[in-house]
Amino acid sequence: MELTPALILNLVLLIVPPIVLVLMFRQWLAQHIHWTVALIALCDVLLFWDELFYYESFGLFAVLILVQLAATGAAASRIYYKQRKG
Repeated sequence: MELTPALILNLVLLIVPPIVLVLMFRQWLAQHIHWTVALIALCDVLLFWDELFYYESFGLFAVLILVQLAATGAAASRIYYKQRKG
């Protein structure tokens, strides 16, 4: 599989928004960090609207989004529970 500019751009768009949102919520709104998963899902739908319903990429897109949401949810949960304990 060749790394094309479009593939690299999509990869960046899948990685950067979750990191930025989790870090922003961690810094200022840690008690509401669980909302990051919903915001990431909304960002993904808005950023990848064209690919969402394209029949060849739907399966790959769905897997990447589920992995991304699971990772974001795990990070948000860890930060939330760490903040509640400490």
